[in-house]
Amino acid sequence: MRRFPLSTGSDFIFARLHGLISRAAVGERLRHLTSCVTEELFFQALANLGYDFDPKDNFQKQLMLRETRCLEDLMLWSSPAVARYLAVVIRTLNIESLKLLLSYRFQERLDLEPAELLTSLPGQSGYDYKALLEIEGDEQFIEQLPDCQDFPELGKVIARLAEDRDFMTADCAIDSFCFKSEMEQAKKLPLSMRNEAVELLSREIDVSNLSMLLRNVNMYHITPERLQKFWIPGGKFLSLSELNRLAIFENPGLVIEALPSPFAALLKDCREKELYHSEQALWNWLAKRVWQIFMDFSHPALSVVAYPYLLRFENINLGRIYEGIRFALPPNIIQEMMIAQGL
Repeated sequence: MRRFPLSTGSDFIFARLHGLISRAAVGERLRHLTSCVTEELFFQALANLGYDFDPKDNFQKQLMLRETRCLEDLMLWSSPAVARYLAVVIRTLNIESLKLLLSYRFQERLDLEPAELLTSLPGQSGYDYKALLEIEGDEQFIEQLPDCQDFPELGKVIARLAEDRDFMTADCAIDSFCFKSEMEQAKKLPLSMRNEAVELLSREIDVSNLSMLLRNVNMYHITPERLQKFWIPGGKFLSLSELNRLAIFENPGLVIEALPSPFAALLKDCREKELYHSEQALWNWLAKRVWQIFMDFSHPALSVVAYPYLLRFENINLGRIYEGIRFALPPNIIQEMMIAQGL
């Protein structure tokens, strides 16, 4: 029988990704997982759903590795331009390993060994954690970091961190580099998905900036002048000048009342609630738009830019369930922590 090459066009990828999501931890499957009351039952339920996790290994690290592998698979099916965009998404995902490495380097050591938490970039050997942490000079440490090749500005951020130990400023600067890099690649995507990819990134930047604003007014109480260093440019609904205007308010309720559309209505019922309710509403707002794009059967190419978000939300939910079980939270409380659970 004659064999034909497998097409990996948008229709094929659309069907493939929808097949993956149909088996993902969403809807009733997610609700079932939140009802598990022990770690043993949780991992058994995951295995029954087809997930391959080792209960003896660090679960959060396994989630990150799973996310990376899924995105690598998507790269294999995609065009060169889409593959380059996904490569940047993967690199951003793995930048969390760099942040952990910097924590080990410049502040008190965490309880776990670096190798238990930190993941390697795809196709690379990863960090030589032991050698990097044993380097005495900060300049040599920076020179040996492979990340500085991708982000030339990173060296200055780490050098400043070595002096002031201001991890919040360093984290925000690193996040800004990542968003900038993703946005640059999103704008090079095919027209069939470019606008939506830029839109989702812009919405994600809004969520990041607004979360920082609300955390500041609730917990940090950083001066408006210093807070300006933490904003990430490129939001869809919140410009930098708008964020600076909102930063002068000292009451969470007043901040929410002063928010522009669509956030004022979105967070209206969160004014008297704890901070996590606002952040949950923001993530669900982003997730709702992601699902709309993913389910657009008239434009199958859009599934490619929506899928990385759905994959991330799934992993966040799984991580939250695991931590909720570890801390013996009731299932109904864990259920409230789920992102876009009803979609």
